[in-house]
Amino acid sequence: MSEDAILTIIAILLIGGALFIGVKFQNSKGIKILKIIMWPFTMLKNALDGNWWAEKIGNKTGVYEKAHQSKTAKWSRSLTGWKWWAYQIGVGLVFVVVAEFLLNLIGMSMLPWRW
Repeated sequence: MSEDAILTIIAILLIGGALFIGVKFQNSKGIKILKIIMWPFTMLKNALDGNWWAEKIGNKTGVYEKAHQSKTAKWSRSLTGWKWWAYQIGVGLVFVVVAEFLLNLIGMSMLPWRW
């Protein structure tokens, strides 16, 4: 057997073992204790994560629901075929051009060939 095949077998066994342990001990007392021990670290991670704060504020204020029910969102979800592609590419291209322009104003760039 080659080294790659052995490493692949070991990786498959490790993933399988982790899945088995996760399913087997999912509701055990040890996992509950681990969750209690890890709670302060989880809260620290959340406090430092901008996405967590954005989701919390968005859900609390109802902004996500308002955005989901807006006329533009309903219209864009109704697009099919070439209209959907044109909308995605057109809006994406406009966003990238505007973001690149704003970044250039502060001396930065998204493009890899521009320093």
